[in-house]
Amino acid sequence: MKTNRKNSLLLVILVLVAAIALTGCGKKDPLLGKWQEPTSGITMEFNKDGKLVMGNKGASITVSYLQQEPNILIFKASTDGSIPDQTMTYRVEEDKLILTVDGIETVFSKAK
Repeated sequence: MKTNRKNSLLLVILVLVAAIALTGCGKKDPLLGKWQEPTSGITMEFNKDGKLVMGNKGASITVSYLQQEPNILIFKASTDGSIPDQTMTYRVEEDKLILTVDGIETVFSKAK
């Protein structure tokens, strides 16, 4: 009877350890973080709370953004709809963020 209890306890411990280990294996969203367009110096920082901070030469603006599958971003510059939403596609390739609007690509590099 003691062996069964030990085996059961060991099984419970193994399941808990596996569950804890797997929760740490979540894939990080490659879009999150700070990006910079090298020519203009414009920066874009995507935060996990759905806020985007865009800046250049000490000035910045914060807007909300939504991600839609498979690779669409929707920027919301106003809460009342007075400024139309901006939709664009994106892809992340290594340390590059490529935003595409009306067929024109803009490449941002991962900021350090």
